[in-house]
Amino acid sequence: MTGTVVSSEGGGGGWTFSKTMFLAYMSMAYIIGEIAHFMINTTSREVAQDVHYGDQSCFANKSMKNTGPSCSDLKNVTMCGENPACTYDYSGTGYEYQILAGPAFVAVFTVSGLVFAIASDYLYDKFSRTLILALGTFTFSAACVLMGFSNAYWQLVVLRGLIAMGESVCRPVSSALIAEIFDPTSRGLANGILSWGVYYGYGLAYVYGIYITNADILGHGWRASYIIAGAPGFIIGLLLCLQKDPRMDPTIDKKRRSSTAHAGAGLRYWKRLARNCLSLPMVLLMLSAFARHTAGLSWAYNTRNYFQHYHPDFDITLWILCASVVGGSFGVFAGGFFSDRMVRYFGLASRLWFLSACTLLAAPLAVGTLYFKPPEAMYCLIAYYFFAETWFAILFTVIVEIVDAEVRSTCVALFLFCMNQVGGNLPTLVTSIRKSFVDDPNDFRYAMYVMFPGCLTLSAVLFLITSIPLYIRQRRNAEHVQIREYSSDEIQQD
Repeated sequence: MTGTVVSSEGGGGGWTFSKTMFLAYMSMAYIIGEIAHFMINTTSREVAQDVHYGDQSCFANKSMKNTGPSCSDLKNVTMCGENPACTYDYSGTGYEYQILAGPAFVAVFTVSGLVFAIASDYLYDKFSRTLILALGTFTFSAACVLMGFSNAYWQLVVLRGLIAMGESVCRPVSSALIAEIFDPTSRGLANGILSWGVYYGYGLAYVYGIYITNADILGHGWRASYIIAGAPGFIIGLLLCLQKDPRMDPTIDKKRRSSTAHAGAGLRYWKRLARNCLSLPMVLLMLSAFARHTAGLSWAYNTRNYFQHYHPDFDITLWILCASVVGGSFGVFAGGFFSDRMVRYFGLASRLWFLSACTLLAAPLAVGTLYFKPPEAMYCLIAYYFFAETWFAILFTVIVEIVDAEVRSTCVALFLFCMNQVGGNLPTLVTSIRKSFVDDPNDFRYAMYVMFPGCLTLSAVLFLITSIPLYIRQRRNAEHVQIREYSSDEIQQD
């Protein structure tokens, strides 16, 4: 559907075909961006062995039968070399990998997202947000394809940065567009559908990274998976170019659009931005998100390495796809759907009550994922996703509902900046905890207990605390409405 025009604020409430297609394009762009984001996590060993970076370990040579000790128990190159059924090679772990997976992506993602969001808010009537979204899609798609041609570690770092730069526009710009296209009773669900991009992208990264790599298409191994994964983004980018930014709808009254546009200009814009970002609910929400994002990325960045280490013969591909796509998609959809229903009766604070309860239920399931062997660990993981992944849709719905419309994109980008600077970099502590506090540096289960279910539980408590100022605010607003209605009734009686 080309040339879509929707209303500037709230979209009239209904789910029309044009709105649905617009949301679909944004979601598909997000999916491809997340595939590009997480591909390095699913191909880390293959890429490291080809490009040469990170730690080295002893592995079983699958072409030979091992009659001696387990290769994973041989701790150095000499012991490994004495067993012909074992090979000593790059493992895809270590600080180089953690930097490539986390900081190399996060540093660019947070800064560029902030710059683009400020530009889209501050230069309100000069830039089309749909064009910014399309350019971002072209950028991460091209960078993902070029990853398939990399031959040096520094090239991987640069291209990871370009993937981050492109994807950084997806959440801030899309969240602002959703807030204008859909009314409050539909925003949670729309944000939930947009957030499918995270779970479909993460799950499909395993399919591309493992199955396509193993297929060794035309002898290109892991390289083919990056090229095939990034190519569809060029089509989605073109479709986004054909969409119209709702704030540039020519049917909107020019005076209203001009006053809204210039409300963000100059000192007033920065004061408004500071007031929104430094409010108590936003600060508490940020702390909650730090813990939750750290938990999620600690698991996401180490999933394949974890199972390769403890359960090397178990194929996790379809299990992770099922957990992420089925469990994650249902969780984020349910988070938006049920919180939309709850907010009608209990107010905005109820979104965080629901989120806190679901996160707390997910924590013991995260423990089970680490404690049990497959397939029981995978049953726990699927159930974990059902509860834990309600957070993304609810979080960003709450953000756009507690900040002013003129600074929505910037507030979301600032939130992502801070959340990713902390939550995106703290997962590197998995390696530090593993090497510092455990006798066997190759055993990182205990480090994962701290960083995965530990941080998850902390976030549940913090989300509940965050709901308190929101509840107080909505009670005060309700009292003010009652006073005004009472005063109005008295005037009419007089």
